[in-house]
Order: sequence, then C-alpha cells, then structure tokens
Amino acid sequence: RFDNGNFFPFSKDAGPRIAGNGDGEGRNVNVGWNDKRMGDDEYLVVFEKLLMPIATEFDPDLVLVSAGFDAAKGDMGDCNVTPECFSRLTRQLKTLAGGKVVCALEGGYVRSILCKCVESVVLALLDGASDDKCKDETKSFYKNLGDKDMLDCIDSSAAKSIRETIAVHSQYWQCLKKSCK
Repeated sequence: RFDNGNFFPFSKDAGPRIAGNGDGEGRNVNVGWNDKRMGDDEYLVVFEKLLMPIATEFDPDLVLVSAGFDAAKGDMGDCNVTPECFSRLTRQLKTLAGGKVVCALEGGYVRSILCKCVESVVLALLDGASDDKCKDETKSFYKNLGDKDMLDCIDSSAAKSIRETIAVHSQYWQCLKKSCK
C-alpha cells in the first residue's frame, strides 16, 4: 500500500509518479494502492496491464523476488490477496527468464497466513506444468472479461493508480505506449 505516502515507509518516493533517476530512470515502477482491501483481481490486473508487459520487454536473465506477504488476506497490509493468487503471480513470473526465478522471503507477519502463502509459491515454483497452467489461467481471465476493459472491473482507486503508473512509464516502455492512447 501507499496511501499517498501515509503508509510505511511513509515516503512520497514510493508513489506511482516516481520513476527513478540517473541510469535507473524508468526502471523504478511503483504502483501505489491508495485504499485498503486490494485483492486478487487488482493484483492480477496490475500484473497483466503493467508489470508483466514491462518485465517481458525488459527480458531479464533472472527474476529476483522480494517475497513479502503483507498483502495476504488477514495480514497487516490490509489487502485481500489469497494464497492462490500468489501462486498465479508466481506462475506468471516463471514465464520470464526461462523460468529462472528466485524468491527470498521478506515479510508477512501472521504465521498461519504466511505458511499458506509460502507453500503456494513454493508449489508454483516446483510445478513443471506452470507454463500450461499460466496460459490456461490467462485465457480464462480474458474470457471472463468479455468485452470489458479490465480496469473497469476492479476497485476504482486501484484502476486510477495503475493508469497513473502507465502514464508515467509509457515514455520509457514501448509496451505501454498503446495503453495511453
């Protein structure tokens, strides 16, 4: 969460308009949730509309994940992300870098919730059929949307944050240029 800089670490530098500086300009991508209770739909949409297109264009050799689970439903981040969603997001990351993904546990504070989230991510990392599952999940996701814009199907505050981040980063990433038209 960002809450306009009023959530830990209480910095405006974590906002969606901050894109890095110097050699890192355009490489710092912040999606600042400004409301509580963002859940699976919001996280899946931000991955689909913003994060995975940038990651695919960047074409990393290795994906390093600071795997915090504060966003898990019932944890201190006041979000509603399920273990199943963390698994889906992990499967998406495995489509990058030839599947070379390293996750380092860095957060999540309610042990009973943390255990389920970590288990779902580890199972996704070990699953040899992740690519096929990811394709099926993405196809199902788009089928369920029909003709609707996915940003119109999620929390309006989350959609605003995603649009704002796309607008800032469209100058750095080809994949986002069409999103701003």
